[in-house]
Amino acid sequence: MDKYFNKCCSWMIAVAGILCFPWQAFSQENTKQMTLPECLTFMKENHPRVKAAEASLRAAMAGHEGLNHLPLYARLSPDLKFRKQQSQISIEVNDAALQQQVRDTAYGVAHCYYLVVYAGQQKQLTEEIIQVLEKNIKALELKFKVTNNASDQKHLQELKLGLVEAKDKYALAVTGFDRAKSALMEEMGGRYRTGNIMPKDTELPEFKIMNFFEKDFIIDITEKSVNARLEAIKSSRAVDITSLEVDAQNSARFAPKFRTFANGSDLHYIPIGVQSRGEDFTPEQITIEMPPNLVGKRTYRVQSAQAYLDRAVNVNETTRKLIRLEVGNAFQQLKETHLRYQELKKHQPTLKNNLDNLANKPLKFLTEEEASIFERAGRMLGNYNQTLLISIDNVIDLERATNGIFSLGFTCPSTHTMDGLPVERK
Repeated sequence: MDKYFNKCCSWMIAVAGILCFPWQAFSQENTKQMTLPECLTFMKENHPRVKAAEASLRAAMAGHEGLNHLPLYARLSPDLKFRKQQSQISIEVNDAALQQQVRDTAYGVAHCYYLVVYAGQQKQLTEEIIQVLEKNIKALELKFKVTNNASDQKHLQELKLGLVEAKDKYALAVTGFDRAKSALMEEMGGRYRTGNIMPKDTELPEFKIMNFFEKDFIIDITEKSVNARLEAIKSSRAVDITSLEVDAQNSARFAPKFRTFANGSDLHYIPIGVQSRGEDFTPEQITIEMPPNLVGKRTYRVQSAQAYLDRAVNVNETTRKLIRLEVGNAFQQLKETHLRYQELKKHQPTLKNNLDNLANKPLKFLTEEEASIFERAGRMLGNYNQTLLISIDNVIDLERATNGIFSLGFTCPSTHTMDGLPVERK
């Protein structure tokens, strides 16, 4: 839990450090309230990373058209038919790269969107706690002046320490709120494109995840994800391109040096995840290779191309294994927060009711017992909000890891409702 919180803070601090952006420059009237689907639509239409991937796809399509309209002398090249096939496949690879960029960026938008909502809830909760503590400190100070009671003095000191702690948390909530807004705008495409954005939602959505941890369900989703993941599609098509390279090299009988598909194109292969060691170990990925030219007699060039094909086959196999591992880890991370989330959810209405009743208590100040209940209720409600945020983030990451094969509808069409029921797709 602390690790996740520190990760969120690091993300927000890093973005804020880059921006150094004065929020006061925007007036309240210029703030645009947007739902998460609206934020995602804006991101798809405006984010520079998405635009860059679209440009790569257009370049691949233009290259393919160029191969189909070569001058007569160029059509005599023995490898032309293989280059045309490779070019067609490269369009599919670049289209997968575009969809992958949209998927990965959508996770960032959804993550930051709910981070803003969470920070707003925490800010409101600490404001309420501060108001109650300040009211009761003033009342107890007046009483202590009259009674000079040692018990009242001890109670007063405890309330003041609680106030210091609450104000410290409030300061973190305020700065975290602004940093989360800044991160949201960057993930949507940049502050100068978006203007001042605020989520329309003011509370984190609740959902049921009881049916998502059955072994057969996880295995089924994992295997479907292996075939749907865009990295798997790209690595599989890369095998096809490399296989065609063996044929292309074999077609050039007498050339001592012959170009490969890498001479004028790029697979844009993006490996799965990042290698990590230690507590959160993940294995190292390998990537596809191909030099721009192969040198030597046809026999040696074909052997070299075949070796690179063997590597591509192993990259494809490794990619699929890493996808299985990533999806399994995503389910496990969701399960780890599930029990705590469900337990806190049972008590959330009571905690909220206790907090509201004590906060709305007239003039009479809180007793020591009531103050203790108030403090614990506030802390547990804060823990509930944080646990719910982590659960939402786990679900969003699962939507990303499964490429939408499993979804509650945060970043892509739903496969299950918020009540955990399957959605029939037409």
